[in-house]
Amino acid sequence: MELSNLTLLSGETFDENVLGAVAWRRRGEDTFQSALLHDYDMVILMLYEEQETERIITHTIAGDQRTQSVHVGLSALERAVMAGDNNELLTSLISGEVIWDPKGILVEMRKQLNRFDGALKERVLFMEFARFLHMYIKSKRYIEAGCTMDAYNCVLIALYHWARIEVSEAGHFPEPAVWGQVKNLNSPVHKLYEELTISTETLDQRIELILLACEFALMSKMPDCCAMLVRILGSRQEAWSIKELLQHSGLSHLQAELPLVLRKLVSRSLIREITSWAVEAGDGHAIRYTL
Repeated sequence: MELSNLTLLSGETFDENVLGAVAWRRRGEDTFQSALLHDYDMVILMLYEEQETERIITHTIAGDQRTQSVHVGLSALERAVMAGDNNELLTSLISGEVIWDPKGILVEMRKQLNRFDGALKERVLFMEFARFLHMYIKSKRYIEAGCTMDAYNCVLIALYHWARIEVSEAGHFPEPAVWGQVKNLNSPVHKLYEELTISTETLDQRIELILLACEFALMSKMPDCCAMLVRILGSRQEAWSIKELLQHSGLSHLQAELPLVLRKLVSRSLIREITSWAVEAGDGHAIRYTL
């Protein structure tokens, strides 16, 4: 489709800086409808080389058709693919119709998602593991403090990240509607989800049971899921500070989660921490991490 035809679709004029575009129309038979399509007939994802704002949204109407256009930079879309933390952008990319892609950028991204191997799979596994661990620890702390509903909310999210790990390990990119994918895998995490939500046990008992299962899963999955972090730590002879690791492009999204993962890996002797005197540490010693 020519770019001029794209203007006719949405009623909005697009300039020559557009690298690609995906149109996603409302279809009644779709099993999952993104929130981006709520009260709109079509979503258009517009890809640019770079832009000052990470995401710009515009609304247009042509006749009786309402369109929501999402203008996003290439780096932001690549981060969404790698980090898996923007389901709406990913859903548009996966499910929409590519209507403008002169350089083949969008087609290549889709191929990466379909292949789901190598660096992409490794990164998704680590991201989901880190989030799984974070929510498990939060749930455990809440239940210990007697905050049952907060613990329930966190362990439910922990199961969601565990489910995404299961799908990833099976060789599939985890989609926004991940529980359908998990159910088809006959994974134990789906049974645990049902146990948490519909069991006749007390809520505290259900949470405690799920936390035990989560702890076992975390320990068993840690070596494989943390392969990316281990590889980064081994990429140089000098040990890494937490500051340096959080500045790494592959880890910068995990400000809250990475310190927890590092401590777990140290406790399991999968990595080592070393201490050295440092001016910025005051009277203490700076901790660095290595293999």
